[in-house]
Amino acid sequence: MSTATLERESATDRGPGPRRLLRGMTWLVWRQHRGALWTGLALVAALVVAAVLLRNSAVAYQAAHGIAGCPLMGGPERCSSRLEVIEEYRGLYGTPLRLLLAGILALPFLGGLFVGAPLIARELESDTHRLVWAQGITREKWLLHKLALPMGALMAGTGIAAWAGSWALEGAGQATTGLYWYSPTAFVSTGPAVLGYAALGVALGAMAGTLTRRTLPAMVLTLGAMGAVTALLTTVRSHVVSPVVSFGRSVPPLREEDWVLVQPQAARADRTLFDAGPCYPADDFQACLAEHGASWEYSEHHPIGHMRDLQLAEGGLCLGLAALAVTFVWLWMRRRSY
Repeated sequence: MSTATLERESATDRGPGPRRLLRGMTWLVWRQHRGALWTGLALVAALVVAAVLLRNSAVAYQAAHGIAGCPLMGGPERCSSRLEVIEEYRGLYGTPLRLLLAGILALPFLGGLFVGAPLIARELESDTHRLVWAQGITREKWLLHKLALPMGALMAGTGIAAWAGSWALEGAGQATTGLYWYSPTAFVSTGPAVLGYAALGVALGAMAGTLTRRTLPAMVLTLGAMGAVTALLTTVRSHVVSPVVSFGRSVPPLREEDWVLVQPQAARADRTLFDAGPCYPADDFQACLAEHGASWEYSEHHPIGHMRDLQLAEGGLCLGLAALAVTFVWLWMRRRSY
């Protein structure tokens, strides 16, 4: 079905449904991806429902046993007398919460795999793009609609799921569940970073489809590219925002939710770390440290206040990479004859 035909039918359609709102390329993209859209909506709805049920159950359990805000170690007196209850709570809610956040994290990968990769590859593989271009639709307009609508829908759905996951984690309690914001599962799936990953998944899928012109190879390439980028960003994650550096005769105590990069340890005046192992058997530990010039303490950490800054920075990096991928696709489509 051509775009021109779709425009004529949309203009004369009087029945209810999407045709009264969507026309031309917008209607065409909707028709091509409506199955993926409904599947995505079902997944997001299931994740949101799971988050609500999990949070409500966890909050009720904490209130019934008086362990709200209790860490497993180092908490107030009311918590130290309920260690067995906290361990039981972690066993009951830790794994379901991790599975929930893993499901949210999987959305950008699934979007890249089943939406982004076939987006252009399927058109080039079956030559249906020629039919659209023959109706007076420019390549730029075709590419804009093909990318913008699925990418926007995936970002919106993923954002809703991420908000629900963050809300569930907040209610369950990071310290109580032992699942902290900086863990690989929670970091991306509970904040704005996941929006960047969603855009990146579609963009990488489109780029893979443009290069391979085959759906299955594009899906394989997209999965590998998303995995490689995720591994790279996980490696540099702690460095995109400067950590808090503490140095002095003694450093302030760290909070339970802090992301500790360098545990408080002995250091020299020039801030070089000192291995205090040889001093542990000494009769006077502090005198041994002083003898080696290591009378200072040094630590590095990200407080929980850095959470959104780190997530925004990583999301921004993903959006930048997505923009580069889309630019590549646009330039490639303009210069190639299909």
